[in-house]
Amino acid sequence: MASDILLDANGFITSGQRARRRAERSLARRLLSAALEDSGMKRQWSHPSAALPLLVAVSLLLTFRWCCLRHAQQAAPSRGGADAPAGDAGGYGYGYVDATLAELAAVDPAASAVLRAAEALLEGNLTRAPPQLRDAAVRGLRDWLGQQRRFDPGVMAELVDLIKRPIDRYAAGGARRDGEGRRRRPYASCAVVGNSGVLLAKEHGALIDGHDLVIRLNNAPAGEAGGGRLARHVGARTGLAFLNSNVLSRCAERGGGGCRYCRAYGDGVPILTYMCSAEHFVEHAACSSAGAGAAAPVLVTDPRLDALCGRIVKYYSLRRFVRETGRPAAEWGTRHEEGMFHYSSGMQAVVAAAGVCGRVSVFGFGKDPGARHHYHTMQRGELDLHDYEAEYEFYRDLEARPQAIPFLRDSGFTLPPVVVYR
Repeated sequence: MASDILLDANGFITSGQRARRRAERSLARRLLSAALEDSGMKRQWSHPSAALPLLVAVSLLLTFRWCCLRHAQQAAPSRGGADAPAGDAGGYGYGYVDATLAELAAVDPAASAVLRAAEALLEGNLTRAPPQLRDAAVRGLRDWLGQQRRFDPGVMAELVDLIKRPIDRYAAGGARRDGEGRRRRPYASCAVVGNSGVLLAKEHGALIDGHDLVIRLNNAPAGEAGGGRLARHVGARTGLAFLNSNVLSRCAERGGGGCRYCRAYGDGVPILTYMCSAEHFVEHAACSSAGAGAAAPVLVTDPRLDALCGRIVKYYSLRRFVRETGRPAAEWGTRHEEGMFHYSSGMQAVVAAAGVCGRVSVFGFGKDPGARHHYHTMQRGELDLHDYEAEYEFYRDLEARPQAIPFLRDSGFTLPPVVVYR
């Protein structure tokens, strides 16, 4: 009988199973009533009857069914395990990761669509690119596609080489330093400065500038911008600009195809960009061309890092959906359009910082009813393609219980201390 007690993907009894249980209870009541009628026990409880064995059998049957149900519920992922915060995982402890949610998080239709478009562009030789940039753009696109074949959380251990090494080489004037082949040290401390309007309620500028590396997002203004009033809130220094490629494309278009307007913090500040569209390798080629050789490098995030960020955020979004709606995780797509859903630029910047920094401080992530979405624009609404609340849960885990974060815990990489300033 235990095999008849089945649970859905999240460990809950389905509506059909509830109906079957109600029918079983009804049958038991009818049997009990019939036994009482036959024995006259409704009228005369003091006389034993031949129905006593039947009553005992019914009681044993109900007890056995209840025990089977309890056993099945305990063996399956509980509601707490699937959707509670990682530190309260339904009794599974900090290390518990829901296998169903992890499997669903691996499905990324948006990323698959980008790859299909990239392959089509490559077959067409990226004719959108100007002739002088076409070879460089095609080469960058081909290399990027060649790295898409596997999911590898171990990329975290390679980020110092992938990000910091080319930046250090640029700072050294392009010369290879002695011992460059040896493992490089991370930055001692990094500040990741988000764009939330909550920044204007604090004066963290000096604290931000005191970090070894300051990372800013999507060319948000800093320092003397805004008549110099922003510096005390957001700081003045910038060591790395993190741009999604939509921003890179728009600023290059504004500059007539060049990179002038993309370097909001000056030619000496490196850019790290995530490729939202394969077409943007044209702008990447423009910013990396020989004519821009004196400027700091424009790096592209490793596709393995992109995939890792995508899975982490979708896992947290799935878990939040199940917790708040009580519906199966498979129905997550009714709230989020899977073909558009994506992590934010800030989330990937934080994960990248965790890979290249010995200590990470996070500023300007969060919201307040009275604050603008971005401190430098009048926008108040959030973009539907992001699940910011799920990302905030991720940041809390990154700060308090990094060992509970799915996928990152499989990287073999020891995450640095992270502090989120609210």
